[in-house]
Amino acid sequence: MDAMLANHFAGLSTRGKVMAEYVWLGGSGSDLRSATKVLNFVPRTPADVPLWTSDGVATGQEDGPCSVVYLKPRSIHPDPLRGGDHILVLCDTFQAPSVESDVASPELHPHPTNNRAPCDRVMRAAAASQPVFSCNQQYTLLNPQTCWPIGWPERATGATSSSHSYCGTGTGVAVGREFAETHLRSCLHAGLRVSGAMPDSVPGQWSYQVGPCRGIELGDHLWLSRYLLLRLSEQFKVIASTDPKPVPGDWSGNGAPVKFSTRETREEGKGWFVIQEHLRRLQNSHMQHMVAYGVGNAKRWQGLGSKAQPGGSLLDFTVGMENRNASIRIPHSVLLQKRGWYEDRRPSSNMDPYLVTMLLACTCLQLMLPMTDGKLAAPCASGTGNSKSASETISRGSSSILDEIDDLDSFAPDTPPQKFRIKASRS
Repeated sequence: MDAMLANHFAGLSTRGKVMAEYVWLGGSGSDLRSATKVLNFVPRTPADVPLWTSDGVATGQEDGPCSVVYLKPRSIHPDPLRGGDHILVLCDTFQAPSVESDVASPELHPHPTNNRAPCDRVMRAAAASQPVFSCNQQYTLLNPQTCWPIGWPERATGATSSSHSYCGTGTGVAVGREFAETHLRSCLHAGLRVSGAMPDSVPGQWSYQVGPCRGIELGDHLWLSRYLLLRLSEQFKVIASTDPKPVPGDWSGNGAPVKFSTRETREEGKGWFVIQEHLRRLQNSHMQHMVAYGVGNAKRWQGLGSKAQPGGSLLDFTVGMENRNASIRIPHSVLLQKRGWYEDRRPSSNMDPYLVTMLLACTCLQLMLPMTDGKLAAPCASGTGNSKSASETISRGSSSILDEIDDLDSFAPDTPPQKFRIKASRS
């Protein structure tokens, strides 16, 4: 393709027409789809954008004689790829209305592959607790001819984490900076809540942060940011892979850890004790979460450089103070202030943020998981009872931290920059 020729035509006037790029998720729940609808006006709100339809057979969402899937606009954003008044339209999917429905206002039901709808219901139910989420999305840039990370030796047998790569600078270290910088600017132009970007632990690996976001917003903004990753990879002729471990080696792979807090965990004098209760609930539902935390996630817990503790596995639920190999990372600020947020390090880079945030809210706030046709909308088993596969205790090293929870001295970092002497007090 001739990029210069395409750029010439990109500057042509559309004579007042607006190109609306509808973006939605296909049948796998992770395959991003998009199509352009030309509008005769400039929409100001999602309600101004008309419903549209797609071929559900082609997207893997329908297999019967009625193949139509309805696309319902949920948010609109300036299109950084086309500029001007052109927009990105994030949609979720709905089944075709029945023949008995009112033609003027047909009743639409969420498609079984639509995880946004149940997540939105959960976030509305959790509104009083004001859940806030952030996500650190990692990805690796691959050569499309070799499917090998750019910046790696061609005959290398695998990757090795490098202390020079993380937040590094220089040729051969921050490989792909032009791509990452373009992606960051594109997200900001689109109005997405992207708050940072950096080179990560191996050459060609990058991460960016989405959030803080209230409720459903994290899922919406993360999916659109991933859409822009894919669109920009077309222009830069690379593959922006969110596979948990696209190539083998002594490195931890790609993840998408999620920071989580509620009004209660942020409350002075109370937050730490609410966090400890959240940890117990997360321990009891560990494997239920792991099932829904991304396809191929187990690869991040295998081999040298994996996320697992020595002698451990993905079956173990662990908590660590500033330990990024633990299931849950507790930041130093919680040690100091006894309130705040914590980070779930378990989600893989290809996780569905609607599922992850919905599960965190349901487990920690003890909300019912939404049901669709008598089945759970998420592949996470049922309830929040004890997981027989998970560790029986939440541990840091060999000791149970919840047995010592009243003494924060015992929960100091393994290698602290200084010795903290803070006692927990109830009020």
